[in-house]
Amino acid sequence: MPQRSGIGVLGFGNRVGGLVAQLVASNPQIELVSVCDPAPGSVKAAQAMAPALQVCADPAEMLQNPRVGWVLIGSPNQFHREHASLAMRAGKHVFCEKPLATNLSDCLAIRDVVRETSRSFFFGLVLRYAPLYTRVRALLDEGSIGEIISVEFNETLGFNHGGYIHQDWRRHRAAAGTHMLEKCCHDIDIVNWMVGSRATSVASFGGLRFFTPANRHIADEIGPNPANGRRAFQDWPQSNHDPFTLDKDIVDHQVAIIEFANGVRASFHTNCSAAISERRLLLLGTRGAIRADLNTGTVELQKLGWDEPRIVHRVTSTLADHAGADAQLVVALADWILRSVPPRTGIDHALDSAITCFGIDQALDERRVIEMQPLWKKAGIG
Repeated sequence: MPQRSGIGVLGFGNRVGGLVAQLVASNPQIELVSVCDPAPGSVKAAQAMAPALQVCADPAEMLQNPRVGWVLIGSPNQFHREHASLAMRAGKHVFCEKPLATNLSDCLAIRDVVRETSRSFFFGLVLRYAPLYTRVRALLDEGSIGEIISVEFNETLGFNHGGYIHQDWRRHRAAAGTHMLEKCCHDIDIVNWMVGSRATSVASFGGLRFFTPANRHIADEIGPNPANGRRAFQDWPQSNHDPFTLDKDIVDHQVAIIEFANGVRASFHTNCSAAISERRLLLLGTRGAIRADLNTGTVELQKLGWDEPRIVHRVTSTLADHAGADAQLVVALADWILRSVPPRTGIDHALDSAITCFGIDQALDERRVIEMQPLWKKAGIG
């Protein structure tokens, strides 16, 4: 029997743990060999998949295991630089969850180690694998709307999703980075992909107006979930911290304006307490328009003209599994591990997304338009 490909996981939380569960269940040639996570519940979940796996007290112990050829990183964002660098220097190939790191210097340090070690680096921008967005990209490649002129996009979160963010470690910039970076780097990456250019100027406004002590009464007025008795805004698993405290330094809503090098202009809106949740993308071009919403699984194409029909594509209607993207990401992970197929999302996409977010949040913090060229120059990106 041929030896199976061994993977190790640094940070076996819900996100990477879910991907690993699908990966090993659908690929018997891939074996979960080792896990490193300080949370007993996470270790127990990993052991349920692989009872004989190695449980490590620190990353170095895992990286000494010759059976581990690929390391999947799902640790809190503040540890991505350390964990990715250690793994690649130990000769391992790395899958890293988003965002790349919480600051520019750490992002560039990871990039330098990728270059130094020539290890394969797979970055977890999962939405690039969503069937809806691949359909939109195909329509653009077909020239369906001509050249893109402007873009409007958003990510408005259901109120329990937003409440979850405002009560776990993601509420602290030191651990997670900003909300724009930690949560919305997916959306920025999708628009970078669709527009095919980099940001040259950005502006942004936002703040904390909903998840404050003054609004705690809203949860009482809504009442608990009739299905399970959980408090409003705390219906997600592991929700045990009041989201309406001021023990945080992230925003709960933000808008941004982006100008790209190819002349496209875009506006973005995120809100963490939405009664109507959307992940909507509106692309306006010289010959038509495309409107897509990941939450409804609908892509609409309308060409300019008197009697042009509106063409509606139903791609997916599920909110689970990142609208089908997780399943496609697992296929890509298996191809990467078993057949050395290069990942669709790598270090360059990671940097483009992160640096754009850094510029947007600098604009937010300094309340001014930020010219992006100094950031791209610092990163050595032309």
